[in-house]
Amino acid sequence: MDTVLKTIGLTDYYFKELIQKRKDYLVLLLNGICGLNLQEEEIKFTDTEERDLCTLKTINYDIKLVSDSINIDIEAQVKLTSNIKDLYGEYEYDVHRAIYYLSALHSRSYAYKEKGYVKKKSIVIFLFKYDIAGKDAIQRIRLINESTLRKYEDIELYFVSLEKIPNSSTIELNRALKLLSCTDMAPYIEDDSNVIREAAGMLCDYDKSERAQMLRDAQIKQELEEATIKNLAKAEGIAIGENKVQTDIVLRMKAKGLSDDEIVSLTGLSLEFIKSI
Repeated sequence: MDTVLKTIGLTDYYFKELIQKRKDYLVLLLNGICGLNLQEEEIKFTDTEERDLCTLKTINYDIKLVSDSINIDIEAQVKLTSNIKDLYGEYEYDVHRAIYYLSALHSRSYAYKEKGYVKKKSIVIFLFKYDIAGKDAIQRIRLINESTLRKYEDIELYFVSLEKIPNSSTIELNRALKLLSCTDMAPYIEDDSNVIREAAGMLCDYDKSERAQMLRDAQIKQELEEATIKNLAKAEGIAIGENKVQTDIVLRMKAKGLSDDEIVSLTGLSLEFIKSI
């Protein structure tokens, strides 16, 4: 078995492939980084492309996940886009990009309902292959109202520097994260953790050819599109079923001699709908 990856760690393709094919590994990362208690069956992948209504541009998430109460975006940053730093030693581009993704994700985490909005928590995780400002490898960033001192718990941003994690760490989460930035899988294929060991084994057998990468990317997009179509069809089917029930009720009322206005009063349906039957 070839235990050395011949490409740089944390590439888009094998990063996404590992996350999407190994949900046990994904859950280990999410629960460890964010302090959650998610189960594999609670989360699902969703479309990684969204239309930004402000800029009219397409937002491309690396990995986008949803559960009943949380929306999560995971971004992999392999190389520095800009080395310009602010007064705190942070890379300005990274900070601005992270805030943009968090804002975009959270603005879509409110599902509109007839009587208001149903709130969902928004979490964005940035995995940096390089060193970042601050002493901690995993950094939690929250918005705080300086006047009321309120911390907005429903919006969370995490910066994770894979470079800061020591190679000799005995912590399972650290080893799972470090695996992402390594090209040599040998230290992990006999790891004490089943999750890490099986993830490393998957990467050892990973086809890194350009053709294989394109096929994997196309398959992922196709699966997401098919899931979206199925959900729309299901929703349409429910709507058609409700319409049929309403139609049958109106027909029975008309058969009993009720006027259109009386049917409107009793059912709450529109006059136009009743007249169309």
